[in-house]
Amino acid sequence: MKRFGGLAIVTGAVAASLLLGGGAASALAAPAPAAGAPAEAADSPAGKSYVALGDSYSAGFGLTPFSDEPASGCYQADQNYPHLVAESLGLVLDDRTCSGAVTANIRDTPQVTITGAGTAPVQSDALGPDTDIVTVTIGGNDLGFSTVAQTCVAESATGPLALNAIGLGLKNCKQYYAPVVDGIEIDHLKYVLDNTVTPALDETFALIQAKAPNAKVFVIGYPAITPDVANTPAAGCYSSPLGTGTDPLAPPFPQNSFPFTDVDTLYLHGTEARLDTAIGQAATANGATYIPTIPLTQTHTACAADGEAFINGIGFNDTSGTPTPDPDLFVTLGALHPNASGVAFLAEQVSQSISAAYEGEGEGDPEPTATPTAVPSPDPTTAPAAAGDPNRPGLAATGTDAVALGLSAAAMLVAGLTAVGWRRRRARS
Repeated sequence: MKRFGGLAIVTGAVAASLLLGGGAASALAAPAPAAGAPAEAADSPAGKSYVALGDSYSAGFGLTPFSDEPASGCYQADQNYPHLVAESLGLVLDDRTCSGAVTANIRDTPQVTITGAGTAPVQSDALGPDTDIVTVTIGGNDLGFSTVAQTCVAESATGPLALNAIGLGLKNCKQYYAPVVDGIEIDHLKYVLDNTVTPALDETFALIQAKAPNAKVFVIGYPAITPDVANTPAAGCYSSPLGTGTDPLAPPFPQNSFPFTDVDTLYLHGTEARLDTAIGQAATANGATYIPTIPLTQTHTACAADGEAFINGIGFNDTSGTPTPDPDLFVTLGALHPNASGVAFLAEQVSQSISAAYEGEGEGDPEPTATPTAVPSPDPTTAPAAAGDPNRPGLAATGTDAVALGLSAAAMLVAGLTAVGWRRRRARS
């Protein structure tokens, strides 16, 4: 079997896999009503029309089984959070979520799906005066988190990046996205968030309100993807995606690897916190209820202990999943996306918020959830420097190439990661 290099597969395949950001235990403790048995109270939302919008975090990318709705290649899971919410509350669901969606696909642009097998219609076309409830998770793809993730793949917890194998000399991707020039840090992701993503979020949420003027709109934030300083293990989070046998470019592969440096773990956490704040502010400014999930998932990031993480790590297998340049190797479906526990958590938070919005109906709507305070980007010097437990997973993200490196840069990344893989193979031989 011809091998292209284990780490080389990460760069291209992670991008395809991503196309879509503690009181959690107590939040999950109260069970949702059984499917098909909604409450009969007068203020129950049972029977209301419900339209679900959004990207892969809404669509449930990685869960099986999945359907061809609203188009082939959307990877819309039968048990994504919109379906779980509808079953729990007895709602009439029209699920328009599609993996890889950006805000434009909600507003006015049909979406060619990530496999190219179908075209999803404009999501907001499902809205109207008779729509009662809308949920949406969106924004991660506009920021381009898949490109960010593939750039950040590293050889160890302290670097260098795999890009270093072709001579770029970067210890971490914070040096790439937030370089210090003449003593001043210039954060390109923050610039894109402030100048491109934030206006797009505002326009999108305003359009939803305009098209569904009688609906209660709920905007759901991304769960914590990487840990903050307080929840980062002393040993760090890093683990390699390479094979654990005698050949690093062949199975068995770890199923929840986290090939990102300690510095980048904290940098990406700060970036997600800023995105979360931007989403929340745009939601509340346009009359929606914002449901922030970062505060309740700080101890359930992809770096949490086995059985506690809400996010999958990266894993390879030789049977099925996202294709790679090697025809005999696949990225396990759902890499860097919520696992079943994470989706159940999101569904519970949404169900509780919708139910609360209908309590005392006719006595005034409840106040929208407060927008969370921005979390500053952590100081990378406070991060643990030791290599992580190889059994711990890590970062997740969504994204198309909104912050694109371009085809030539992607090819350079593949070349660099291939060199890393082959170098490690020689070292073990």
